[in-house]
Amino acid sequence: MRSILTVLILTALAGTMAFAEMKVVTQTYDIPAVACDGLNLEGVGYVFTIGPAPSADCTAGTLAGPGVTNHISRPNIEGSASGVLHLTFFVPTTKFSFGVAQSTTSLTQEVIINLNRPGVGLLRESITLITTADPIFVGARYEYDGPAVKTVTISFSNIGGRFAIDNVTYFRPPGQDKK
Repeated sequence: MRSILTVLILTALAGTMAFAEMKVVTQTYDIPAVACDGLNLEGVGYVFTIGPAPSADCTAGTLAGPGVTNHISRPNIEGSASGVLHLTFFVPTTKFSFGVAQSTTSLTQEVIINLNRPGVGLLRESITLITTADPIFVGARYEYDGPAVKTVTISFSNIGGRFAIDNVTYFRPPGQDKK
């Protein structure tokens, strides 16, 4: 009986240690202002498109955007809500989150998040943006915890106005260096 209890305790500890060894990466965009399209930062590649074409109307490290809201602080990513922000993880991740705000006067805006599993298919989710501390912005925090995803696209139901994204957080498996 004692050996079974010992095995259970050691198994639980090993699982806890493995989780503790996972590197959490949070991108706060404290970098010189640069176009999102073509940016590679801490293991994530960024592309920004409007329609089918790459666009320069998205900047990382910018001091533009809503300032401090419930989910955003400067610097951040800021761009046209008419576009789509594409993220590609150099190593697939099982946990992913970000804060988002959009300039608007309507409270019924949604952020559409497409999560693409490597070689398997698409998971699609959306979140409704709610009032933030800045009255001309609505915002939310998105959290994903599930099967590994390789790419993510972020778009908006209301294509008018501007958006801001901050604190993109994900897990990098042990031994995986950023590229």
